[in-house]
Amino acid sequence: MALWMLWIFVLPAAFSSDSYLEPNLSMTQLGDPLVLKCGTRLCEKPTFTWRALRDQPLMDKSETNPSPTESQLVFHRVTLAHKTKIQCAAFCDDKKPFFGTARVNVYSFPADPEVSGYDHLRHGEKSNLTCVVRDIYTADLLKVEWVQGETVLSTTEHEMSADDAVETHTSVYSYIPEFGDGKKNITCRATLELEGVPVNQQTRQTTVNLTVQTPPRNTTVTVSPSWQVQEGQNVTISCRTVSSPSPRYVLKKDGSDVEMESQDGTFWLQQVQLRDAGLYQLTVSNRLGSSTERLTLNVTGPPRNTTVTVSPSWQVQEGQDVTISCRTVSSPPPRYVLKKDGSDEEMESHDGTFRLRQVQLRDAGLYQLNVSNRLGSSTERLTLNVTAPPRNTTVTVSPSWQVQEGQNVTISCRTVSSPPPRYVLKKDGSDVEMESQDGTFWLQQVQLRDAGLYQLNVSNRLGSSTERLTLSVTAPPRNTTVTVSPSWQVQEGQDVTVSYRTVRSPNSSFPSVPLPVQNPPPKDHIILLAVIGPTVAVVTIAALVTHHLWKAKTRGVYELGKDVLLPVYVCRFNSSPGGLQCLQV
Repeated sequence: MALWMLWIFVLPAAFSSDSYLEPNLSMTQLGDPLVLKCGTRLCEKPTFTWRALRDQPLMDKSETNPSPTESQLVFHRVTLAHKTKIQCAAFCDDKKPFFGTARVNVYSFPADPEVSGYDHLRHGEKSNLTCVVRDIYTADLLKVEWVQGETVLSTTEHEMSADDAVETHTSVYSYIPEFGDGKKNITCRATLELEGVPVNQQTRQTTVNLTVQTPPRNTTVTVSPSWQVQEGQNVTISCRTVSSPSPRYVLKKDGSDVEMESQDGTFWLQQVQLRDAGLYQLTVSNRLGSSTERLTLNVTGPPRNTTVTVSPSWQVQEGQDVTISCRTVSSPPPRYVLKKDGSDEEMESHDGTFRLRQVQLRDAGLYQLNVSNRLGSSTERLTLNVTAPPRNTTVTVSPSWQVQEGQNVTISCRTVSSPPPRYVLKKDGSDVEMESQDGTFWLQQVQLRDAGLYQLNVSNRLGSSTERLTLSVTAPPRNTTVTVSPSWQVQEGQDVTVSYRTVRSPNSSFPSVPLPVQNPPPKDHIILLAVIGPTVAVVTIAALVTHHLWKAKTRGVYELGKDVLLPVYVCRFNSSPGGLQCLQV
């Protein structure tokens, strides 16, 4: 409760120095106490009376006698009813009475002005500041000023009222706030221009800081340590803005439903990962509006979580197109390099996609796909299988296609095939099949019966190819037999057939037969020669057929002419000197 002050201005009283009434003129604040003192020294025990000169009772008072010669009239709370003239009378038995008069004036100026409307001004909108000065008496002497700095912005005075009462004065100052006004203050200064009021009580004022409400503006965002950080670092995002009332800060990553909220515009991202990189929106809002800032956070790290896919499959047929796709988590974007083991050629891709056109069997094998950036690398290994039917098949025979009986023969087949083929070797006219896993066949100690035409079939699930080869086996004649039909002894005029049978390699010349050597037959004998190679079967028949028999070198059987039976010789021709050597049979 404000202190109600009492000020008294005393009018001079018409009494001698032996009697007094004080104060005789007073200016008292409503609600304050007031004490009037009346005394005389004209007698020892005077009698005192108090009354208002106007015909009205004196309310809320008391009388006391601090001494036999003094009386006090006490008003505990001065009201408007006490605004009057009060008379004190002092009576002595044998003396002339003393009459003293005091004038009581009142005022009310109990509290500082009350200012409102300063804390919700809106930028650009007409606003009213209100200053209320309560319980003023007399209000028609009140002046209210709006002051900013040294400048008086507005002045109002209270209109005179017909009522003699305590009043409240309201002053309104209207203006359109600017952005800069939010940093200023304004003062409502009230002055009661009433004579008699103490100087230090004549003026009261209230100063307030203006609060201009604005939507967020001049928003700035900083990222520490930088917009680009390495994976695992901590990041602080700080937002500063001009806003009244205080804004709400919301940070959200594009593509995410998660919102982070801050009271002071600071966000902490702990140990950021590559997935935290991207575009962010930072929205600053209050009830007057909002602003949105966009920022990009770059998080760098070596490639990881690398996966490789091959389309249509890891295993394709020759001639198909193959796409190798690599996906990885990496920042900055990596360099993709594909290389086949054993090759110096490198294929490079910027998006991790490699296309192999119409792959061949030579493209099959182990590949390395290296993914790297300046922070590190990772390598993935993959195997590409290319399938095709056998082709480019070649067959070799060692030591040769033509061997002697008893030798070992190796038949080797080489082909281009995927998957690996099945090798089957079969001799024409035989039901026996030989199979090999690597295309190599071993014929141990071949015989004349192993000679002939062979088929070597190479096949996989995609197709087959067949190679044909001939194996020749040579051997000296053996198991030789000579027969004469009808007999060794015949009658004149009969036909005689001499037959020569032996085991030898096909299409080979008959080998030499070791024979005992004897002088040639008598000249009068006519010899018939059945010549087989260098060996000659000789009979003495007639000279007529000798020439014809000589031409028949390659026949083992000959019909003898009809003639007399003469001695038979077996002769050997050779190219050495000596000519013909014969043996009579």
